[in-house]
Amino acid sequence: MSTSVIPIFTDEITVNLIQTMGGDHMVAASARVSTTGEESEKFADPNNSEEIGGLINYLMKHRHGTPFEHASLTFFVHAPIFVFREWHRHRIGFSYNEESGRYKQLDPVFWLPKRDRKLIPVEGYKAARPEFGPASDEEYTWLVEDLKEGYTEAYNRYQQRLDRGYAKEVARAGLPVGIYSSCWVTCN
Repeated sequence: MSTSVIPIFTDEITVNLIQTMGGDHMVAASARVSTTGEESEKFADPNNSEEIGGLINYLMKHRHGTPFEHASLTFFVHAPIFVFREWHRHRIGFSYNEESGRYKQLDPVFWLPKRDRKLIPVEGYKAARPEFGPASDEEYTWLVEDLKEGYTEAYNRYQQRLDRGYAKEVARAGLPVGIYSSCWVTCN
Protein backbone atom coordinates (compact mmCIF):
# COMPACT_ATOMS: atom_id res chain seq x y z
CA MET A 1 0.00 0.00 0.00
CA SER A 2 1.10 3.56 -0.61
CA THR A 3 1.87 6.11 2.03
CA SER A 4 -0.48 8.99 2.66
CA VAL A 5 0.01 12.06 0.52
CA ILE A 6 0.29 15.47 2.16
CA PRO A 7 -2.07 17.78 0.27
CA ILE A 8 -1.42 21.43 -0.50
CA PHE A 9 -4.17 23.84 0.60
CA THR A 10 -4.45 27.27 -0.99
CA ASP A 11 -6.83 30.07 -1.94
CA GLU A 12 -4.70 31.23 -4.88
CA ILE A 13 -5.85 31.06 -8.49
CA THR A 14 -3.22 31.52 -11.20
CA VAL A 15 -4.13 33.26 -14.45
CA ASN A 16 -1.24 33.87 -16.86
CA LEU A 17 -1.74 35.65 -20.18
CA ILE A 18 0.11 33.55 -22.76
CA GLN A 19 -0.70 35.25 -26.04
CA THR A 20 -2.91 37.75 -27.77
CA MET A 21 -4.21 37.45 -31.29
CA GLY A 22 -5.47 40.49 -33.06
CA GLY A 23 -6.24 43.43 -30.83
CA ASP A 24 -8.19 46.67 -30.83
CA HIS A 25 -7.10 47.29 -34.42
CA MET A 26 -8.80 44.07 -35.57
CA VAL A 27 -11.96 44.95 -33.67
CA ALA A 28 -12.02 48.32 -35.46
CA ALA A 29 -11.24 46.82 -38.87
CA SER A 30 -13.95 44.20 -38.59
CA ALA A 31 -16.49 46.78 -37.45
CA ARG A 32 -15.60 49.23 -40.24
CA VAL A 33 -15.98 46.66 -43.01
CA SER A 34 -19.73 47.19 -42.79
CA THR A 35 -19.38 50.85 -43.79
CA THR A 36 -16.11 50.99 -45.75
CA GLY A 37 -15.76 47.56 -47.40
CA GLU A 38 -12.24 46.92 -48.70
CA GLU A 39 -11.00 50.19 -47.21
CA SER A 40 -11.36 48.62 -43.78
CA GLU A 41 -8.12 46.69 -44.44
CA LYS A 42 -6.10 49.77 -43.53
CA PHE A 43 -7.49 49.54 -39.98
CA ALA A 44 -6.08 46.00 -39.59
CA ASP A 45 -2.60 47.49 -39.29
CA PRO A 46 -1.69 47.54 -35.56
CA ASN A 47 0.51 50.59 -36.23
CA ASN A 48 -2.41 52.60 -37.58
CA SER A 49 -2.47 55.60 -35.30
CA GLU A 50 -6.11 56.51 -35.92
CA GLU A 51 -8.11 56.81 -32.69
CA ILE A 52 -10.25 53.69 -32.28
CA GLY A 53 -11.20 53.95 -28.61
CA GLY A 54 -14.42 55.80 -29.39
CA LEU A 55 -15.48 53.13 -31.89
CA ILE A 56 -14.77 50.33 -29.41
CA ASN A 57 -16.74 52.12 -26.69
CA TYR A 58 -19.63 52.58 -29.13
CA LEU A 59 -19.59 48.88 -30.06
CA MET A 60 -19.65 47.86 -26.40
CA LYS A 61 -22.36 50.34 -25.44
CA HIS A 62 -24.62 49.21 -28.28
CA ARG A 63 -23.82 45.50 -27.83
CA HIS A 64 -22.28 44.99 -31.26
CA GLY A 65 -20.36 41.89 -30.23
CA THR A 66 -19.18 40.23 -33.43
CA PRO A 67 -16.23 42.60 -34.08
CA PHE A 68 -14.74 41.49 -30.74
CA GLU A 69 -14.52 37.93 -32.09
CA HIS A 70 -11.58 39.05 -34.24
CA ALA A 71 -9.30 39.57 -31.27
CA SER A 72 -8.59 36.95 -28.64
CA LEU A 73 -6.55 36.16 -25.57
CA THR A 74 -5.11 32.85 -24.40
CA PHE A 75 -4.53 32.22 -20.71
CA PHE A 76 -3.08 29.38 -18.69
CA VAL A 77 -5.21 28.95 -15.57
CA HIS A 78 -4.66 26.86 -12.44
CA ALA A 79 -7.82 26.89 -10.32
CA PRO A 80 -10.26 24.64 -8.48
CA ILE A 81 -12.42 22.52 -10.76
CA PHE A 82 -15.55 24.34 -9.56
CA VAL A 83 -14.20 27.54 -11.19
CA PHE A 84 -13.94 25.78 -14.56
CA ARG A 85 -17.43 24.36 -14.20
CA GLU A 86 -18.85 27.88 -13.84
CA TRP A 87 -16.86 29.07 -16.86
CA HIS A 88 -18.05 26.12 -18.94
CA ARG A 89 -21.63 27.12 -18.20
CA HIS A 90 -20.90 30.51 -19.84
CA ARG A 91 -19.06 29.11 -22.83
CA ILE A 92 -19.91 31.51 -25.66
CA GLY A 93 -16.68 32.76 -27.17
CA PHE A 94 -14.47 30.51 -25.02
CA SER A 95 -12.37 27.48 -25.90
CA TYR A 96 -10.97 25.18 -23.20
CA ASN A 97 -8.40 22.40 -22.98
CA GLU A 98 -8.26 21.13 -19.42
CA GLU A 99 -5.90 18.76 -17.66
CA SER A 100 -7.43 15.29 -17.72
CA GLY A 101 -7.71 13.01 -14.73
CA ARG A 102 -8.20 10.26 -17.30
CA TYR A 103 -4.61 10.53 -18.50
CA LYS A 104 -2.63 11.80 -15.53
CA GLN A 105 -2.74 11.54 -11.78
CA LEU A 106 -4.16 14.76 -10.37
CA ASP A 107 -1.94 16.66 -7.94
CA PRO A 108 -3.14 16.98 -4.32
CA VAL A 109 -3.78 20.75 -4.42
CA PHE A 110 -7.06 21.91 -2.87
CA TRP A 111 -8.89 25.22 -2.46
CA LEU A 112 -9.64 26.80 0.90
CA PRO A 113 -11.54 30.08 1.32
CA LYS A 114 -9.64 33.16 2.45
CA ARG A 115 -10.46 34.32 5.98
CA ASP A 116 -12.14 37.50 4.74
CA ARG A 117 -14.47 35.68 2.34
CA LYS A 118 -18.14 35.99 3.23
CA LEU A 119 -19.37 32.45 3.89
CA ILE A 120 -22.71 32.45 5.69
CA PRO A 121 -26.00 33.12 3.82
CA VAL A 122 -27.77 36.17 5.27
CA GLU A 123 -31.35 36.16 6.42
CA GLY A 124 -33.66 36.23 3.40
CA TYR A 125 -31.01 34.60 1.17
CA LYS A 126 -32.23 33.77 -2.34
CA ALA A 127 -30.30 31.53 -4.72
CA ALA A 128 -31.06 33.84 -7.64
CA ARG A 129 -29.67 36.82 -5.71
CA PRO A 130 -27.21 35.40 -3.20
CA GLU A 131 -25.88 37.47 -0.33
CA PHE A 132 -23.46 36.29 2.32
CA GLY A 133 -22.11 37.55 5.59
CA PRO A 134 -18.87 36.87 7.43
CA ALA A 135 -18.23 33.71 9.42
CA SER A 136 -17.17 33.92 13.05
CA ASP A 137 -13.64 32.75 13.86
CA GLU A 138 -15.11 29.50 15.18
CA GLU A 139 -17.24 28.93 12.05
CA TYR A 140 -14.30 29.68 9.76
CA THR A 141 -11.89 27.41 11.66
CA TRP A 142 -14.40 24.56 11.67
CA LEU A 143 -15.00 24.89 7.90
CA VAL A 144 -11.31 24.99 7.02
CA GLU A 145 -10.49 21.97 9.19
CA ASP A 146 -13.48 20.06 7.82
CA LEU A 147 -12.47 20.80 4.22
CA LYS A 148 -8.86 19.78 4.89
CA GLU A 149 -9.99 16.52 6.46
CA GLY A 150 -12.41 15.75 3.61
CA TYR A 151 -9.87 16.63 0.92
CA THR A 152 -7.14 14.54 2.54
CA GLU A 153 -9.42 11.51 2.96
CA ALA A 154 -10.71 11.78 -0.61
CA TYR A 155 -7.21 12.08 -2.07
CA ASN A 156 -5.86 9.19 -0.01
CA ARG A 157 -8.73 7.01 -1.22
CA TYR A 158 -8.02 8.14 -4.82
CA GLN A 159 -4.36 7.18 -4.34
CA GLN A 160 -5.39 3.77 -2.96
CA ARG A 161 -7.60 3.13 -6.02
CA LEU A 162 -4.68 4.01 -8.30
CA ASP A 163 -2.32 1.79 -6.30
CA ARG A 164 -4.74 -1.12 -6.70
CA GLY A 165 -4.61 -0.65 -10.48
CA TYR A 166 -7.96 0.97 -11.19
CA ALA A 167 -8.18 3.17 -14.28
CA LYS A 168 -7.48 6.85 -13.61
CA GLU A 169 -10.90 7.87 -14.97
CA VAL A 170 -12.56 5.54 -12.45
CA ALA A 171 -10.24 6.33 -9.52
CA ARG A 172 -10.93 10.07 -9.82
CA ALA A 173 -14.69 9.70 -9.34
CA GLY A 174 -14.48 10.35 -5.60
CA LEU A 175 -12.40 13.54 -5.82
CA PRO A 176 -14.05 16.81 -4.77
CA VAL A 177 -14.48 19.83 -7.06
CA GLY A 178 -12.15 21.76 -4.72
CA ILE A 179 -9.15 19.97 -6.27
CA TYR A 180 -7.12 22.13 -8.63
CA SER A 181 -6.80 21.56 -12.34
CA SER A 182 -4.93 23.35 -15.13
CA CYS A 183 -6.55 24.67 -18.27
CA TRP A 184 -5.79 26.59 -21.43
CA VAL A 185 -8.52 29.19 -22.00
CA THR A 186 -8.88 31.20 -25.19
CA CYS A 187 -11.59 33.81 -25.49
CA ASN A 188 -12.54 36.53 -27.91
